[in-house]
Amino acid sequence: MIDPGEMNRYIALSRWTETRSDSGFVTKTFATYYNCWAKMRTLSGRERLSAQQVNATLSHEFTIHYTSDYTIQPDHRISYSGRTFDIKDVRNVDEGDIEIRMLCSEVLTAGPSASPSPSASVSSSVSASVSSSSS
Repeated sequence: MIDPGEMNRYIALSRWTETRSDSGFVTKTFATYYNCWAKMRTLSGRERLSAQQVNATLSHEFTIHYTSDYTIQPDHRISYSGRTFDIKDVRNVDEGDIEIRMLCSEVLTAGPSASPSPSASVSSSVSASVSSSSS
């Protein structure tokens, strides 16, 4: 169970959306679909090493209260305090429908090419439902 005092980061979850212009041109962008309180934890070097099976660049773990209102996918993103994190793995902890943990890698915004393309494949197909439980 999450200590409510540890849920001290207000995050925005976003996913790819497509917009089609009148001329038929399709633009893909991230759009926020859920805001909630979360616990954020920087992964230690040892944890990063053991997580290489999922992705070698994992850097943070976010934990939120479970909700059945939304499905979080490994190709979604978290925005927090001007920073962006790509979600690489999503887990319903102990399948208990109490908390969701997301392993993420921080997106470095050094330039326009720093953001991954919408067609980038994700090796993990794990997904989990999350709900808008109050914190």
